[in-house]
Amino acid sequence: MYFAMAWAVAAPCLHAQKTLTNEAIWYSNTFSSDRLQGLMSMRDGQHYTMLDADGDGIAVNMYEYKTGKRTGTVLQGSDLVPAGGGTPLEMEDYEFSGDERKLMVRTDMEPLYRHSYFAYNYVYDRAGKWLKPLADTAKSKQRVATFSPDGTHAAFMRDNNLYTVDLATMQETAVTKDGEWNKVINGAPDWVYEEEFEFTQAYAWSPDGKKLLYLRSDESAVKEFDFTVYHDQLYPGQYQFKYPKAGEANSTVSLHVYDLASASTSAVPLGTAETDIYLPRFGFTGNSTVWFMRMNRLQNEKLIYTCDASAPATTTLKLIYKETSPTYIEVTDDLHFLQDGSFILTNEQDGWNHIVWNSADGKVQKVLTPGNYDVLNVIGVDAQAKRVFFSASKLDPTQQEIWSSGLNGKGLKQLSPAGGVNDADFSTGFKYFINTRSTANDPGAITLHDGSGKMLKVLKDNTKLRTVLKDYGLQPKEFITVATNDWEGLNGWMIKPPGFDPNRTYPVFMTQYSGPNSNSVLDSWGGRDFLWHQLLAQRGYIVVCVDGRGTGHRGRKFRHITYGQLGKYETEDQIGAARWLAHQPYVDGARIGIQGWSYGG
Repeated sequence: MYFAMAWAVAAPCLHAQKTLTNEAIWYSNTFSSDRLQGLMSMRDGQHYTMLDADGDGIAVNMYEYKTGKRTGTVLQGSDLVPAGGGTPLEMEDYEFSGDERKLMVRTDMEPLYRHSYFAYNYVYDRAGKWLKPLADTAKSKQRVATFSPDGTHAAFMRDNNLYTVDLATMQETAVTKDGEWNKVINGAPDWVYEEEFEFTQAYAWSPDGKKLLYLRSDESAVKEFDFTVYHDQLYPGQYQFKYPKAGEANSTVSLHVYDLASASTSAVPLGTAETDIYLPRFGFTGNSTVWFMRMNRLQNEKLIYTCDASAPATTTLKLIYKETSPTYIEVTDDLHFLQDGSFILTNEQDGWNHIVWNSADGKVQKVLTPGNYDVLNVIGVDAQAKRVFFSASKLDPTQQEIWSSGLNGKGLKQLSPAGGVNDADFSTGFKYFINTRSTANDPGAITLHDGSGKMLKVLKDNTKLRTVLKDYGLQPKEFITVATNDWEGLNGWMIKPPGFDPNRTYPVFMTQYSGPNSNSVLDSWGGRDFLWHQLLAQRGYIVVCVDGRGTGHRGRKFRHITYGQLGKYETEDQIGAARWLAHQPYVDGARIGIQGWSYGG
């Protein structure tokens, strides 16, 4: 039996109606799913906008939640002609100002790392019908450009410095001046923060738009890593960036408050002299209060502090939350402050990831979602209705549902349709949501619902894709339970070849990722990866995927067992799964191969 890549020559498939090809799967739009591009709720909670194709390029159109019908156009391609004339800009993304009188239009987006990018940003005034660059386009592209909540200013990062722009005059002001590539970053995170803490904007506006709280990262002591970059050119290039390996120096970080009116900056006290720390989340709880999360290098202690934003340097820090763990603590976007100063977040203190209400001083806590299941994400809080909206895998680890619960822990209600994996985009005020749902063997639909879960309209149904798929005779993805010597039931799925004969034996292609708190065994449409696995099945392979220990949706014990020894249990479980497969009467145990990417490699 082989556990490395072991390609086998399989008998040709005689039953598929049409043969899949790599060209059709990866290099065409043949199998594209329906989607809503640029979906954004407007502040009235009654309308939403999307990016639609029009005769002049891309338009921002407005729709009504109640009916799903288009009610107007906010911005069309012909509006994107730069001052002085020329070709309209190719809009790639957009956002509204707080008062919705202006739009930030992004164009010529250029990827940096996994999530971050450079772009040119333009401001479009809806009333005046004018379009102006946010900053001098002769200079470098910008990053993380946003409007202030009051709509009077914008902020962006360029060449590692943070800037503000007065939208009345389009005059820019430098908030910082010490930024330098591979040395100091202001207003955006370094590579480690972006990759491990999953955020790209390292500054926050106060609700009144008068202050900025920003992260400064000094990566001078971080060692550089060089690697070869292969572009569509004859000779490759070299790229150097700051990349700390395990145990090496991280960036030294600090927080600062900038006051727009006085153009003054104050440092925020961090409550420790230790510099080898993380500040993975921060923001404002009100116009005059800053909050931030501090973690140690091992990430097994999470502290949340608040302080006075008006005079942070002289204020007394207030500790409102402390969590410790013998393993590690997740960093998420689940912290929500309530009007009375109390707050909710998620933690795993009872063995499962749940929403926990905390009093304003952090001394009283209450689990709002008890049970043997994991909450996956806190979507938001309706303060008026005193309800929290969240996603969870409550019914099955392979599924994801949308739920709501009272802030008193009562009135738990499922809002999404049964089965599959659901992902909801709520309107401002939570009166409506647009749900994207699929299952392992069906690309699903995008549907419009009211806040109670009642479906109002099907917006996209993937009819075209289903029609195309019928010609290929796809085989069902079957969910299986794999027993190993170390664990009784690992979740998996299997795709068998067309015309499967249980009296024959087949080679097996195992695929996995296995990263911490990830899931590959889900009851959701797998897109092009699923079709590639169907291609292998058409060529006579059984394709199998198993989520081993360390993956998500199955509680803290299952997830944290890999702590301090990454790769040990994950590898053992894939080997155990291969042994289990080899004992199945329809598997050729001498012809089992395995493939993985990134962590799974």
